[in-house]
Amino acid sequence: MRTHLLATVAATFLLALTTEFAAAQRRITSDVVVLPEVQAEIALPGNDYVLVGVNLFSQANRGGSTFAGGQLRLGYEHFWSEQWSWGSTLRIGSDAGGSYGDFLGLPGNLVPGALLRHAGMLGKFGFTQRLAAEYAIVTNDSYGNNSSNNRAHARLRLGLDREFAVGPTVKLRPRVAYEALTYLRFQRDEDELKERFVDFGNLRGEVGVRLSPRFDFTPWVASQTHYINSLVQFDQNGNPVSGGKVNLLTPTIGLDLRVTLGSHALDADRQPLPTQH
Repeated sequence: MRTHLLATVAATFLLALTTEFAAAQRRITSDVVVLPEVQAEIALPGNDYVLVGVNLFSQANRGGSTFAGGQLRLGYEHFWSEQWSWGSTLRIGSDAGGSYGDFLGLPGNLVPGALLRHAGMLGKFGFTQRLAAEYAIVTNDSYGNNSSNNRAHARLRLGLDREFAVGPTVKLRPRVAYEALTYLRFQRDEDELKERFVDFGNLRGEVGVRLSPRFDFTPWVASQTHYINSLVQFDQNGNPVSGGKVNLLTPTIGLDLRVTLGSHALDADRQPLPTQH
């Protein structure tokens, strides 16, 4: 039943994305973003873990310091079977808007959340589905610092990977994943501009390199999309010049470094997650 539920949610997101792509819209590509991250994962009994991660944000042609900001990520996840797990997360951003996290431009610099994960097989590939609900809190917003800027949102990530052994200890894990985020709109004023159904998307490809049970690194590339719907602006002849449906694409590259701590990291049957938890 739970597997069918996540599959239904996934199908709904894919249908919504197809509808979004079919509609008339403009696409703008921004400069490349570099987003490295260092993680410390404390291995607990079973596949459970506690995660502490810190990333940094740098954008080409930005000027000024090399890194503009970053984000601290905290997490805990408990597996009640080999396929199912749940967990809690907290992201704390360094900037006022909170836009330096795994979704660039997403408001909120204090973001608690909860997740539900299912892992299985699709042929010879590992297939994961991660459904999460979060509440993004803007604690130091220069535009007013009030609760109206806070937003609840839902996230769905689908991933495919396969592990290959290279020698006695080294393992490679090629992986591709797509994640979509949508704001949860509980009520909208009649005169309020209608937003896109899917607000953010992230297509990511990576190769995890596990050198030992305690250390691995993952180089990755991604294409992030911010789906925007704004008021259309017209020139003096009545032709649209800006606004409307716009897809803001951001090419992103990164390198995740992970150290796994605790005696349970050496358990023979432990199945580590990708660094994109």
